[in-house]
Amino acid sequence: MWWPPEKIALGSSEQELRRLKLGYRAKTVMRLSQQFASREISEENIRGRDKQAVQKRMLGLYGIGPASVEYLLFEYAYLLDELRVIPPWEQKILSRLLFNRPGAPAQEILRFFGKYPGYEKLAFHLLWEDLFWKHQKKNIPWLEKEIRM
Repeated sequence: MWWPPEKIALGSSEQELRRLKLGYRAKTVMRLSQQFASREISEENIRGRDKQAVQKRMLGLYGIGPASVEYLLFEYAYLLDELRVIPPWEQKILSRLLFNRPGAPAQEILRFFGKYPGYEKLAFHLLWEDLFWKHQKKNIPWLEKEIRM
């Protein structure tokens, strides 16, 4: 069940959301709800714009940084090329997976995916999904240690 942002922003408090077991996420839910309820940002203002405009609007969302924008551009805007940021936890896993060693710099990982121009994020996503599907079917001990699931 989804609640409209207006109902959350105007009819709730952060404390009420915490009582619903949102924990530290309550602040983010409240801030995002306020942004959408006030029309400071809206899905309509994002869809159909060029990539740079979409990135700028998304970075205006509370709690959204460059890595989150890349995930959103891939998952919701279907942009397959946006890969500029490798978060540290992904870097550890990709370093091991791609180069069989710890500590490969993010730039080296980005160069690897640069072999797929226009599809860098798609290549990353396929590799990532394949790794986690394999882990789900047969435990990968080194990955288990990294993701602590």
